Amino acid sequence: MSTLGEIIYKYRKEHNLSMEAFSKASGISKAYISILERNARPGTNKPIAPSVETIKLASDGMNMDFNKLFSLLEGDISLDHSDRPLPSNIILPAAHKLPIMGTICAGDGVVCEDDYQGTFIVDTDVKADYCLRVRGDSMIGANIYDGDIVFISKSYDFVQDQIYAIERLDYNEASLKRVTQDGDTLILNPCNPEYHAMVTDYEEVRIIGRCVGVLHKYV
Repeated sequence: MSTLGEIIYKYRKEHNLSMEAFSKASGISKAYISILERNARPGTNKPIAPSVETIKLASDGMNMDFNKLFSLLEGDISLDHSDRPLPSNIILPAAHKLPIMGTICAGDGVVCEDDYQGTFIVDTDVKADYCLRVRGDSMIGANIYDGDIVFISKSYDFVQDQIYAIERLDYNEASLKRVTQDGDTLILNPCNPEYHAMVTDYEEVRIIGRCVGVLHKYV
């Protein structure tokens, strides 16, 4: 993983391009190319969070597929579409990338697939480690629908009656359930009256992570 500035610098050196030449090829100003390559914002020395528009311009300037370039980047991405300074009373959040690690079942007989599906840009306030795409309708009472994306945090303190991604070790499958604990027993509750709760021993289940957010398919 590299910063956008590191990738641009490497490309310029490999192709014997000056900043001015790359500026003409990409449409990014020479001054901003210099800032990107130093990866330090003037006045604060904070790392640069390039905008999606800047990443697109850079990919065009290097004749590189946008998604390929995006996958190589480390650090935060700005949700702004321009690198022009905004008025001081407007503050846009930075964003980071979360991997979409596959699908998780929300219903009986729906297979969970471990299938990397790329990355998803979210605000840095979303404290998640990865995303999963939901398949099934057992959690519609919690406003989680087939095709939605759920954000999963691997670090959590167990809280009763919260939604977790759980793996039933005897079935070797993962699913979303609202979980309550009674001693050594876990009750795995769906949020749809068409499905029944499952009662299982604590040792027969592994809690993968806690659901900390959801993005609906048709947003």
